[in-house]
Amino acid sequence: MKKLVNLGVLGVGLIGKRHVEFILKSKIANLVAIADPDSSAKSYASKLGVNYFNSLDQMLASSTLDGVVIATPNNLHVSNGLECIKHGIPSLIEKPLASTAKDAEIIAQASEHSNVPVLVGHHRRYNPIIIAAKKIINSGTIGNVRSFHANCWLYKPDEYFDGSIWRTKKGAGPVSVNLVHDIDLLRYLCGEVVSVQAQTVKSKRGHENEDVAAVLVRFENDIVGTISVSDTIVSPWSWELTAKENPAYPRTTESCYFFGGEHGSLSVPDLNIWKNKDKRGWWEPISSEKHSIIGTDPLMNQIDHFVSVINGSNKPLVTANEGLRNLKVLEGIYKSAEMNQTFKIT
Repeated sequence: MKKLVNLGVLGVGLIGKRHVEFILKSKIANLVAIADPDSSAKSYASKLGVNYFNSLDQMLASSTLDGVVIATPNNLHVSNGLECIKHGIPSLIEKPLASTAKDAEIIAQASEHSNVPVLVGHHRRYNPIIIAAKKIINSGTIGNVRSFHANCWLYKPDEYFDGSIWRTKKGAGPVSVNLVHDIDLLRYLCGEVVSVQAQTVKSKRGHENEDVAAVLVRFENDIVGTISVSDTIVSPWSWELTAKENPAYPRTTESCYFFGGEHGSLSVPDLNIWKNKDKRGWWEPISSEKHSIIGTDPLMNQIDHFVSVINGSNKPLVTANEGLRNLKVLEGIYKSAEMNQTFKIT
């Protein structure tokens, strides 16, 4: 029998507790310790029967750990990640990797130079839907992809903001909070982004951030597409409501991503492939065929992947450098909107 990989979790807020849940379910990981300065975390750890520590330093010094899941506030990600690297311990850091691309670069370089893996928690890449979509696109089934549209329309009720004032501040709008997930998936499916042209609209609720944004994205392989995001629109068209990934969200039968190729089109997450039967043309009959998958939980898949990276049987799917590239695109969107012009991503 293989030895279980010992994991610790730093930060047990909402997402931290979900990581704990899946580590406990994993057949190849063992939850050893929890670290969080919040007073409620101690009783939570006691209930689970694992060691509790007030800080990451204490946890690293007092536990035999093979890896750490970091689910602290964004501004602590870099210092937490660097501390793990210093101890030679791989980490899985919640997204975004850092508050800025400059900070993300620090940890990406440290991970590369030390050869200590740092993974970023863009968990949607581990969803069987996205794995299947990538295979369909890479197989040439729909031909060369020429364009796409990604939709992220949500309505966040007032109490969402009332409970956490930081959500009303600059930098906490739907572009940074929600769109970072979509940027990661589009990069994963389409390639590297070379430029963005964006427009944002200031929140009508009086918040410091935006509540609507539209982005024209160009990739290095000449794919050009659009993204629309808002947290003030009631709609069924967002990953949250279409992917059936998180039971907290009601389910719809719609899709939120559309990829157009020279031989067909693909909608995601329903994985419908649309093609002409014989000759291609707008006068020709067109029909769809649904690609079927076996659904598994991406957060569970992510933990198991993290374990496989720790034991050396796999390379990281979402490296610190991937997290850095996502942040560069995100910052480019904000800069493009501020300058009212196309912004090149370098």
